[in-house]
Amino acid sequence: MGLTDSRDVGERTVASIDRFALRVQPVAPSTRCADVYDRFSADVDLIAVPVVEEERPVGLVYRAEFEHRLAHAYGRALYEKKPIATLMDPEPLVVERGIAVEALGHLIASDRPSALLRGFIITGEGRYLALGTALSLLQASLVRSEQRSLELEQAYEAADSANRTKSGFLANMSHELRTPLNAIIGFAECMQDEVMGPLPERYKSYAEDILTSGNHLLGMVNDLLDMAKIEAGRYELRENRLRVGDTIDSAVRILGETASRNGVSIVAHREADNDLRLKADERSFRQMLLNLLSNAIKFTEAGGCIEVRSSVATDGELRVEVTDTGIGMSDEHQKIALTPFGQVSVNFDRRYQGTGLGLPLVKSLIELHGGRLEMQSALGQGTRVGLCFPPQRVEGRSADPQSALPAAE
Repeated sequence: MGLTDSRDVGERTVASIDRFALRVQPVAPSTRCADVYDRFSADVDLIAVPVVEEERPVGLVYRAEFEHRLAHAYGRALYEKKPIATLMDPEPLVVERGIAVEALGHLIASDRPSALLRGFIITGEGRYLALGTALSLLQASLVRSEQRSLELEQAYEAADSANRTKSGFLANMSHELRTPLNAIIGFAECMQDEVMGPLPERYKSYAEDILTSGNHLLGMVNDLLDMAKIEAGRYELRENRLRVGDTIDSAVRILGETASRNGVSIVAHREADNDLRLKADERSFRQMLLNLLSNAIKFTEAGGCIEVRSSVATDGELRVEVTDTGIGMSDEHQKIALTPFGQVSVNFDRRYQGTGLGLPLVKSLIELHGGRLEMQSALGQGTRVGLCFPPQRVEGRSADPQSALPAAE
């Protein structure tokens, strides 16, 4: 009989369809057709009459089809004394009261579109309750839309509140962590530089470890805070015209010692024109370079090499690329690496530690500049990551086709 149980739908009911249905008094299968004809004649708005036996629906009589058969004199004489079961539809659309409005609409549209004009039966645990119509479905849909809008508004407010709480927590956390971290880093630097006098070589090594760990933790805190600001739409670019080569040199100097300790060399290949300038947030640009270089150092074995190249493409786009000879990544690993807090598992150890925010943060920062991040990598073949800045941000020289690097595929 086309029975549909709401349990098969898997959706939570909010606006029950039977609230808006017609409480039409049903008839028994043995009721004479003449009696049903009289009911239709007395109520011009009645579109159908349910046929019920022992509280269970067994059929539905559609007004248009029924009156067409009995309107003619011969038809009336033929059917008026016969039971209504003769002219009823024995398989009308029957739905449980708990069916979701969206599911009912989909069911009618895909399987029983005629139910909008002819009506359908609504049951409660299999027992007849009411007659559903196109109007009742529309009313239930309107109520569901209002409820959904309210739910979305409440969800937005909850998400906004959670985001504000998160931003406040990260801001307070960063402040509380930065203060002691700066003190730790400062004292470690004093010890390493032997400001208060010479230290035994063993303790000097400890001071170096403290300084390295403190700077690493401070970088993690800064990345967390920056990512939270970007997600909240509160990260502001403070743009000026900076020398691209100077910023690259600065980043290479900062991480040069770290690279040396890991047995990795860094080589910067710059444009011949040292006047190449970029309109950008200098702190963000340096941070992008530092994150890319840090990743390259982390994933490159001793004896490996890292190269930094800058060039202006034929269309005026500035490309700053960091290429390493490290372990590389598969396509699947690249997707994970670009996901916030996503970390690629390598050999099931914690050798390559981090927050998983390096590349996602770089991607977000370059996109704030109207540019894009490009990555080309393969397992065992190293990685190339490019920062691509739009032409309108580049000043100082025109495009040089011979110096432009091929785009990452």
